[in-house]
Amino acid sequence: MPSMPSKSTLPSLASLADLPDVPSPVLALVGVGDAATQAARELKAKLVTIDPSALDPRDRDMTIDLSALKPEGFDFSKVDPRNIDVTKLDPRNIDPAAVTATGLLWAAKGQERYESLVARGEAVVTKARGSEWSDAVADEAPVVAEPPAAKAPAAKATKKAATPKVDPEA
Repeated sequence: MPSMPSKSTLPSLASLADLPDVPSPVLALVGVGDAATQAARELKAKLVTIDPSALDPRDRDMTIDLSALKPEGFDFSKVDPRNIDVTKLDPRNIDPAAVTATGLLWAAKGQERYESLVARGEAVVTKARGSEWSDAVADEAPVVAEPPAAKAPAAKATKKAATPKVDPEA
């Protein structure tokens, strides 16, 4: 059995952002990861709002009326999947149009969900590319803003030229 890849061998989002064209199945996987991360954040936020004292059953008066449940009224042999006889199914009674319509509906829903995950993955990769680009511009900004070393002495020369010379004999 092949070993699971370690975290250090998995590609990072930054390496995906460097690719010129990321394939749509990879974008769908990135979208799934982003959706799972967002769902985990939302779940964590919901769990924080739960008051644990409201979950304590010791302070509650609970009565369960078991006489209302009548298990003798249920025939479990009808719902047991082991008792279904497949030979009694008549293929002539199966509507192929309904089966086809159901299959096409499921395929359309699957395609729609896949496309939404690809779009979500594209948004994540575009955001990663944008943040890397803005980081690179921010790193270069101080270098571009610094004046060249040759202009610094020129500024001192203009300061000396601006001061008038005083004639000691006048």
